[in-house]
Amino acid sequence: MSLCTRPQSSAKGIQQRAALAAVLCAAAGAGVAFGQEAPAAPPEASRPAAGHPAIVLPPVLVAGKPATLAVLDAQGRPAASVAVSLGGEATITTDATGRAALTAPDAQGVVRASLVGGTAGTSATVIAAPAEGRSGLSIETAPRILLLRDRFTIRGQGFSGVADENEVKLAGKPAAVLAASPVALVALPNPGTPLGDTQLVVTQGGQTASTGPVSVIAIELAADKGKGKPGESGEIHLSARGTDRPVDFEVRAEPAGRIELARGNPSRGRTSGGAENSAALRFTFRQPGEFFLEVRAVPEPLGLPDTDAARRELEEARQLAPESWAKQVEHVLKLVEQHPQDVAEARDAIEKMLAKKPEGEFGRHLEAAWKILLNRE
Repeated sequence: MSLCTRPQSSAKGIQQRAALAAVLCAAAGAGVAFGQEAPAAPPEASRPAAGHPAIVLPPVLVAGKPATLAVLDAQGRPAASVAVSLGGEATITTDATGRAALTAPDAQGVVRASLVGGTAGTSATVIAAPAEGRSGLSIETAPRILLLRDRFTIRGQGFSGVADENEVKLAGKPAAVLAASPVALVALPNPGTPLGDTQLVVTQGGQTASTGPVSVIAIELAADKGKGKPGESGEIHLSARGTDRPVDFEVRAEPAGRIELARGNPSRGRTSGGAENSAALRFTFRQPGEFFLEVRAVPEPLGLPDTDAARRELEEARQLAPESWAKQVEHVLKLVEQHPQDVAEARDAIEKMLAKKPEGEFGRHLEAAWKILLNRE
């Protein structure tokens, strides 16, 4: 794998960096905190972080081609001077925008990126370069519903692996391009983007491509009970603004153990659609203190999952599996090989394994396989 950093000091690059900083600073800390009765303590003693550090990597890289990744801190802000391991001895460091440049391996496969120290990790599939003759800028897939404060992925052709060389706009407002490859972009909407149906436009190298209507939405959270004693129950109310279509969502409570969501943590659900377009989740108080709720829209599936990539992750997991896990991994591998067009059973089996919190690289490969089979960004 070859790695490099590329200075981007052009006027356009400076403008893109300014837009990136403005969008990320405005979007940082997008979540809702709720308080419970607790013994007297310094405020920071019970205050959870807004989230977790995250590596943002394009889901697909092109062999031998440039790409860009980003690192966000627990509040969703760009994290500068952070070392990211790409396997073996390959390490890159983020710049002042929280991003770092790399060149994908020459061979197809899966690349894992993790923070040095193991606090966050993600993976991407490396594909062969598209056949010659396919040129020009085009968008193949993009979400039909975008959450105003959540990143989204665009797949297509003709993008630049240098993030600042791509311009993404929603309703004329520039989005922040966090990560990029020639076939995928990950961006964050401008907080000033109006809610409702609009058009997604990508410009690169003097060419422009656009999608059909996409809905920019916001999901509002409220709890009918901000304080409670351990064992008491409460309800979280969600409402989607910007669309009357049902929205699939995921709610995560932090810190773990403070409250117990009735459907597990994280919990998934769907809003009702229509004018009200709302949903409710029950929970039980378990520990005193403040808790934080984070919500995201769950993207729709993007066609059939890449079972070859999932199988590679599972084979890596099999080599690392402790003896008590080996038979389960082998069973999932057989399911994927025997039923590549119907992976629901294999995906469910991995979910049950992940619920037991497997550790280390073994757990990371299992999670990577599950995400591939889930086939959502």
